[in-house]
Amino acid sequence: MIELVIQLNDRNKTSRTSSKPPSTDKKRETRELPSWRAKPGHEPHNRRLADNPDDFRTTDQTHCELCGGSVSPDADMELIGEYDEIEIPPVKPYVVRHRRFACRSRIVARA
Repeated sequence: MIELVIQLNDRNKTSRTSSKPPSTDKKRETRELPSWRAKPGHEPHNRRLADNPDDFRTTDQTHCELCGGSVSPDADMELIGEYDEIEIPPVKPYVVRHRRFACRSRIVARA
């Protein structure tokens, strides 16, 4: 009998299984949403760059982001990142017009 009382008291009581108000329920552990950026020390999961891009565009820096000073065009630049911008061209229908002709024979039946 004592074991039964202990089991009943050890049960996790919630507002669904007892007369407790919902505000006293333990909150569920929420999983942390995955970050779009890689965590320090982990390899990022990025889309692979295209083997043969159609065009290259370079962002030229004219001013220093830290001090605001001007940057000369012949300054040594270091590539810090690159990505592919993929544009899908507008869909244009390919229309084939089929034309049919009729003709009449010029052969006249002889009587």
